Amino acid sequence: MEYLYDRWGEVQKALAPGALLLFDYDGTLTPIVEKPEFAHLSEDMRDLLTRASQDYVLGIISGRPLKEVKKLVNLRGIYYSGNHGFEVEGPAVKLVKREAEQARPILKKICDELKGKLDRVEGAIVEDKGLTASVHYRLVAPKDLEKLKKTFEGTLKPHVDSGNVKITHGKKVFEIRPNVEWDKGKAVLWLIDIIKPPKDIPPVYVGDDRTDEDAFLALRNKNAVTILVSDDIKHSNASYFVKGVDEVKMLLEKLINLSTQK
Repeated sequence: MEYLYDRWGEVQKALAPGALLLFDYDGTLTPIVEKPEFAHLSEDMRDLLTRASQDYVLGIISGRPLKEVKKLVNLRGIYYSGNHGFEVEGPAVKLVKREAEQARPILKKICDELKGKLDRVEGAIVEDKGLTASVHYRLVAPKDLEKLKKTFEGTLKPHVDSGNVKITHGKKVFEIRPNVEWDKGKAVLWLIDIIKPPKDIPPVYVGDDRTDEDAFLALRNKNAVTILVSDDIKHSNASYFVKGVDEVKMLLEKLINLSTQK
């Protein structure tokens, strides 16, 4: 990975109005916060997204439920993907993965079990997102982490062993998903196939978490500009990195300025 703004001269030459711009939400458009409900989009970020959407094709690819991320961003005429790609909606586009929908009752049962068992672990948050689920432990005291982990693994083991669900990990969160070969990367490739953005302009994908690595990897053969948001340099499938949400704003500003020059 290289720092994006060290290579901006060459990157901007490849970009142009009409490019597909895809952004994760938490940790990318908003800072990571203690509880999911605290992650509100700032007005200056919303203004930048609104302006960018006038000259670029814009999409938000989130682990949050589709309905929730649409409400948080609140922009019309753009593409949204929720639950790590299991649901997609946008201009003349709608997708809900049937296999994920069929797993909804199992996920609800798992969430009910976890809520009962983790009720005494202070700070644990069980989030039923319909097509997926999350257990957040950012607020859990270090002394209680082992208890939470054992309870989580014990509860999920029969469901994982039966092949109904699989577990992935994010920033201070366990993700529970239907055991379906589908992720943000496959959702992004599906969107590209549907939208058909200009082939001579690379798509841009910006994300901060492990689930975004699926998209970075999927876009390797698409001549894409993939950007990790992190102030901690680490291995990633992304081509570039920026250091935080403020530098994502800088990217949007540069893209908006680029659209006035070309």
